[in-house]
Amino acid sequence: MIVEVLGSAGSSRRKGGPMALIRLEHHEHPAPPHHEMRQKSVLDSQDEVVGTVANLYVDEDSRQLRFLDVITDDQHYIFLGLEKKHHLVPVEAVSEEDSGSITLGVDQEAVASAPPFPDPHVGPDEEYQRTIREHYGYG
Repeated sequence: MIVEVLGSAGSSRRKGGPMALIRLEHHEHPAPPHHEMRQKSVLDSQDEVVGTVANLYVDEDSRQLRFLDVITDDQHYIFLGLEKKHHLVPVEAVSEEDSGSITLGVDQEAVASAPPFPDPHVGPDEEYQRTIREHYGYG
């Protein structure tokens, strides 16, 4: 009973739900247990390269990591000279991490088919967070 009361006191957000997010500056790091992931290679569940972690987005209050900004390494885009795409991935989708890469629990198609992240310089709004979490099955 106490947990239920404390869990709802002072906040209408449920765990994992949309919240005020900020992009960490390059000299900033997320709160433990997470640590620096920027510039790591991103692999899918089949160990295929998806892209690279470009930015980290954290809860503005707790500094807990919520989303990774993955720049896709789509060879089709590179060949055509188009800009690489940014895709937000919920931190829950990370299944493994080592010193040079992270592995997602989803395949490359799940990342590629996610709505592109329109402006990686600002934190995603609540509607976009909700859309992304639902896309990856965490909604």
